[in-house]
Amino acid sequence: LNKVFGSSTAMVKASRGGASSPGKSGREVVVRKSAAEFFTENQTIAGFDNPGKALYTTIRELVENGLDAAESIRVAPEIRVTVQEVSQAALDAGRGVVHAGPEARRDAALFATNKKKPGAAKKKKHDDESQSLKDDDDDDAGGATQSSSSKPTMTQDTDSSSKGSTMYYKVTVEDNGCGMTADVVPEALGRVLSGSKYGVRQTRGKFGLGAKMALIWAKKSTGVPIDVWTATRDAKTATRTTLDIDVQHNEPRVLKQSDERLDAGQQRGTRLTVIVGGAWAGYK
Repeated sequence: LNKVFGSSTAMVKASRGGASSPGKSGREVVVRKSAAEFFTENQTIAGFDNPGKALYTTIRELVENGLDAAESIRVAPEIRVTVQEVSQAALDAGRGVVHAGPEARRDAALFATNKKKPGAAKKKKHDDESQSLKDDDDDDAGGATQSSSSKPTMTQDTDSSSKGSTMYYKVTVEDNGCGMTADVVPEALGRVLSGSKYGVRQTRGKFGLGAKMALIWAKKSTGVPIDVWTATRDAKTATRTTLDIDVQHNEPRVLKQSDERLDAGQQRGTRLTVIVGGAWAGYK
């Protein structure tokens, strides 16, 4: 990949076939894109073809990161995975989007929806007459109970997460691996084609893509940054980082970072939380 992109930068050249218009001088236009921008536009390369597969790939890549982290310090891996559906209201609240409800409207009369439709009064009169005739028939039957041939009405709830529909999910993956120091977190998770496995034989995952693509997909599908809690094996404090990525320049953006004191018996490792769009029903 480094040979293709020249470290972390991709060069995209306009073809001679006329796919893109030449510059004013008549020469071909050369467009420079960062690696993050390239993979954002070509996410299928990393397995993010659609919302359903993107959710699956996000979980798989984060789990594989945890397995690698545990393997690096030669301990049996303990991976905890939590997938929680997030409503649109909760997602908007997390992004700071506030919707004005009906109670915030100054003039409720402008938004009244109880206008009568043409013919509504005539239909209501017809229904009343039909109900009156039915009541008379019931009285003639001597107050008999409901006929045995009648069946109860079944109400079927509509499933908002039908197959193929895009929902939002909070994915949390926690491991007992090597953990990371505060200065390593931005580079390890916020810069595409930056990783610790380039010098070893690849056994799983994609070099420098997995967790970063999860961050890029979160940015693209929900706009919510990722939350990273991590502590190295012998550390007395853990680092919690809210991380975003500058796609155009392929640079990490640390929105917030703080330290937390650890108890003596508290587990070390990494806990990564990301909110992404997905289609659980179609790929569960």
